[in-house]
Amino acid sequence: SPHAATVSCLAREYRRLPNALNQKHFESKRNFMSTAILVAHVHPADPSSEDAFNRWYDDVHIPQVVERVPGVVSASRFFLADVQLLPEDALPARRYLSIYQLHTEDLAGTAQALGSALGDGTLDMSEAIATTGDTGPELLFYVPTEN
Repeated sequence: SPHAATVSCLAREYRRLPNALNQKHFESKRNFMSTAILVAHVHPADPSSEDAFNRWYDDVHIPQVVERVPGVVSASRFFLADVQLLPEDALPARRYLSIYQLHTEDLAGTAQALGSALGDGTLDMSEAIATTGDTGPELLFYVPTEN
């Protein structure tokens, strides 16, 4: 049906997570033109770790990524909203979304630096984040369209 086709094409609605993130990580490098974004769909390891997951993500992970990964200049977090056009069984398993603004002339180098940082101890990881299966992280880089 036309309605079903329209619904399937629409982006999922996310609501911004209320948090007390240190604004210096989000405002200090804002005088730039974004050359790309990194979209991270993530999820807590289990329901009992959701509070620890959010504390780690807000207080440790995002500040470290912005400070330690060259090319990453800011980040915002979102949680999947209750109001959706898709039925519940069609919604993603990963309910959290982070959007990292990038300013780099070398996207491949930034991606490699992030990949290395995630595995070499540059970034403090947490057992509170799901790392495998349907809820493991999904990291996607996007560049602006050329209009």
